[in-house]
Amino acid sequence: MPYTPINKCLPVTVDIRLQHRYSDIGTDLSRTTHFNKMEILRLLQFHYMLTKGNTLPMDKLSFIQFMDVFLGLRNIDAIDKIFLLSAETNKKHLTGPEFVKVLSMVLKGTLPDLINFCFEVYTEMIRSPKYIKKEDVLLMARRNSMKMCKIINMEEYDQSFVDFVMTEVDKDRDNRISLEDYRKAVHENVAWLQFLGQILPASTTKEAFMRLFTTRPYVNNIQTTAAAMSRKNRESIGRLKSTVSQIENIASSTSFSSDSTTLMINRGIPLSIRKKNLTESDGNYLTLF
Repeated sequence: MPYTPINKCLPVTVDIRLQHRYSDIGTDLSRTTHFNKMEILRLLQFHYMLTKGNTLPMDKLSFIQFMDVFLGLRNIDAIDKIFLLSAETNKKHLTGPEFVKVLSMVLKGTLPDLINFCFEVYTEMIRSPKYIKKEDVLLMARRNSMKMCKIINMEEYDQSFVDFVMTEVDKDRDNRISLEDYRKAVHENVAWLQFLGQILPASTTKEAFMRLFTTRPYVNNIQTTAAAMSRKNRESIGRLKSTVSQIENIASSTSFSSDSTTLMINRGIPLSIRKKNLTESDGNYLTLF
């Protein structure tokens, strides 16, 4: 089989040796990640270069620097927890296959997978394995407030934000946010995916980085999924609008005004406002800070 170089930055002999070394690993990872074998081999070689020929481990500091330089992520608290969750073999360093797996998630993860991933990162950040409590949201809001421009009454702003978050995300009203609460909120509006600070790279940064190791066109899986949900929401709104119209017709014929029936959805938010919120969800995973 003719030799095809993978990495022209490496000597041919090293490139051949690494292709042979990583061949089986690449095959296995291609079955469990969102990358094909060629992309995986290039990422493994990239890891090899970042760790100076595997003579140095990719420790936490190296991983933080990588996420900053290549993916534009500077939320050190979140990156620290991503490292700990990803470094399964040894909590002190990230192996080549683990490096590929975490990149598969942050670069090409599907929305259902990212919901679980982001929630786990957040719960690790607050040291609570299953729930995000109201006081945790307040603590995270205050952390992020320090990074913002000064507001005259930041404490009042933080409390207002916490009340807003709990109203929108705590679906079962038990004063804590479970994974199921979080999942429902993200399905309603994908902007809630990173409501406690940035975890994932911006789509433009993802696309730029992926050009380093693949020729496949970039697909924003989050945006694609959100667009599908938006279409579903618009269809639901259409059905609701038809129902509202029928109810209003019945109400008017029986001398009741639409105000007296007060058809509301989403915990008392008027239909007109709810419709606006749904149609404005454009699939961008924006933080709310």
